[in-house]
Amino acid sequence: MLEQDVEIKLWDWLIKNNSFIKQIYFNRKNKINIPTFQTKGINKKPDFLIDLDRGYGSKFIAIEIKTIKKSKDIYDASKILDYYKNYLLSKTKYYINNKEIKINHFAIATENSPIGRLFKEDNIIVDNENREDEWAKINSQLKLIPRYEYMKTRDFLRNLWASWRRLRKELLFQEAPSIGIIINYENVPILFTMIYVNWLKTKRARWGQRFWRI
Repeated sequence: MLEQDVEIKLWDWLIKNNSFIKQIYFNRKNKINIPTFQTKGINKKPDFLIDLDRGYGSKFIAIEIKTIKKSKDIYDASKILDYYKNYLLSKTKYYINNKEIKINHFAIATENSPIGRLFKEDNIIVDNENREDEWAKINSQLKLIPRYEYMKTRDFLRNLWASWRRLRKELLFQEAPSIGIIINYENVPILFTMIYVNWLKTKRARWGQRFWRI
């Protein structure tokens, strides 16, 4: 499947199964005439922008999309961190209808996102509530991470977060967009991400894992 066909497949899946999406924008003209977004500055950009409103106004997710033909292509999707860095440093700015927008989340998706994983070969499922890892067990019970994850996809995401933490140390940023993946979980699309949690009045602001229906 070509990447442009994957984009249409994911657009169709998200449009039919979402709860909070207002609009999806492609990064270029497309054969189904979906609206597009633009960038200024360093013109390297992800494939989708999703305008999401969970009741708190529009939040935008920038998504890098890959086919599953070769695993290395999916690993190459970690270039989402380059987009992230360029956005933080204001080297790339995003626009819809000539209006600059704020990016709240950066994420990766593949043609296998609708079946809950990123890779073609990824058949081992991890039950986080029954692992020896106490941290994973507790966070799963608190519903901060999904109970079930495909192992290869899980490892990819943790490696992405490790690279992102190095970027945090390099740029010395605190509050910033989240970084994660888009997958199906319990028959709905979710954003599984690392986000700056600053809305809990009883706890200090800090980065933490969350997965939200989109």
